[in-house]
Amino acid sequence: MIQRNKPRAAGLPRPFWIGLLLAFACSLYAQTKEEGSNPSLPGSVKSNVLSRMAGKSALPDAFAGVAYEGAIDRDEYLVGPGDRLLLQVWSPAYEESPLLVSGDGRVAVPFSGPVTVAGKTLNQAEVAIAAEFDLALKRGRISISLLEPRKFRIHVTGEVLIPGSYTVPATARVGDAIELASGFRSVLKPGPFGDSLMTPQVSLRRIQLRSRSGEAVNVDMQRFLQGGDLAGNPYVTDGSVIYVPPLTESHEPTGVYGAVYYEGNYEYAPGDDVYALLKLSGGVTPSADSSSLVLQRANGERVPLTFGASDLSRKVFPGDRLYVGGKPEMRESGSASIRGQVAKPGGYSIKNGVTTVAELVEQAGGLTSEAAVQSARLIRRKTPDSIEPERHRILMAPGSVTLPEPVSLADKELAIEFLRWDYGTVVLDLSADPEDPDAAEHVTLQDGDLLEIPRQPMGVRVLGYVNHAGEVPWIEGGDLSHYLDAAGGMNRAGWKGRTVIIKARNGSQLRYHKGMEVNPGDMLFVPQRPRTTSWEKFKDVVSVVAQLATLALIIQNTSK
Repeated sequence: MIQRNKPRAAGLPRPFWIGLLLAFACSLYAQTKEEGSNPSLPGSVKSNVLSRMAGKSALPDAFAGVAYEGAIDRDEYLVGPGDRLLLQVWSPAYEESPLLVSGDGRVAVPFSGPVTVAGKTLNQAEVAIAAEFDLALKRGRISISLLEPRKFRIHVTGEVLIPGSYTVPATARVGDAIELASGFRSVLKPGPFGDSLMTPQVSLRRIQLRSRSGEAVNVDMQRFLQGGDLAGNPYVTDGSVIYVPPLTESHEPTGVYGAVYYEGNYEYAPGDDVYALLKLSGGVTPSADSSSLVLQRANGERVPLTFGASDLSRKVFPGDRLYVGGKPEMRESGSASIRGQVAKPGGYSIKNGVTTVAELVEQAGGLTSEAAVQSARLIRRKTPDSIEPERHRILMAPGSVTLPEPVSLADKELAIEFLRWDYGTVVLDLSADPEDPDAAEHVTLQDGDLLEIPRQPMGVRVLGYVNHAGEVPWIEGGDLSHYLDAAGGMNRAGWKGRTVIIKARNGSQLRYHKGMEVNPGDMLFVPQRPRTTSWEKFKDVVSVVAQLATLALIIQNTSK
């Protein structure tokens, strides 16, 4: 009998089982990834093995846009709805789980249940969660970390450009909220140099920060903006209301002057003391003299003070002025730089107010053969603080330029030229006779000075009512007619006889006269001739004729 093999039971092919296994693994991986990336899900206390094998972190990556000033203070940060926390179990095996603080201020702790954490600091929340966790499992050591601060709504009202409600992170301060509201209401006011500045029309020292419970805290933003005191720019809390009041003149301002960083008058706030005024002014400078501190009362009384604790806590009142004296500058040594056509350009040691320009050139190895000796520029870094603001104020005043003769006939173009002219820059002639007071042997240097010696002579600027205003080449012995021709000639409106020359050596403003020397860097300005109409000329002629006729009649009557 022929034996037949039994047919094998029909089974599914091997690739099917492999594909099914892969599909299951992929599904499990996708589910695990979703749980790990969604911080709103409590997740599992078990370590996410598949995510770790795939190189993924269990921490959410939605945290990239949060800005920190530094490490969060665990004893000050108050947990609230929306905060995202991380629960970490350290023993007997490391496990982690993200937690989301719900709207009612609780978190769902695995194997334990909900725990109220709203209103608690991070350390207090950790203690509360650890107690519940230990009660449920009787094992393990846990810690709580802040993954992402919550966001909440606050309200900005009062003197801001766009009052309203705004969403901010829990790390935001009052200044951040005001910035979201587009800043303080401001108006254009004259600045220190005659320009216009946007000046806030608000009380920076009486801003109110109100909590949801109704408690109000005074915010002194002036102390933060001037002295960097963070107490004047506190954190906001859930539902805070910020009120920016208008600036009122209910109190005369106080003032701080002398050896401080920011002199001036400041809005008075009840409770101000000497220390508060010094904070408003940015603090004292290194040159401040501790033995020269005076508080002058509004009634004229002068109170000598020191930097001791008792004097710093002395109260000040509206109208008071604080004066901080300084120590004289005792340092004699300094440095100056020289560049351009010298043998060894660079920086050199000098003695303030003693070393001369000629001595500096000698230290630098002397002039090269290509040096334009009549066009050396001495640039003084430290310009007089009292002269320059006044110059700007006069030149930028509205209306006509009101400078003394001979510049009173000049127009705004001359004022603009003054603004270009650096008060701390002078042009020197290094070839001048040593007997000349302006010679290099008599010009002394100060710390920070810069001496430039070019290869080509500086030009002469010809401005005003000429056809081609601008800089023209300087030539030795050139007079006004030469430079006017180089500038395309004077136009019909120009007044040659009233031409002004501004000397580059010292800024002198002189009426040009025949034979006056024009040096490199000088400026010539041709003003406008006064305009007269034909009718005005006719009236002038008639008036002269009438006067002559009257005079003739008098002479005729007298001779009879």
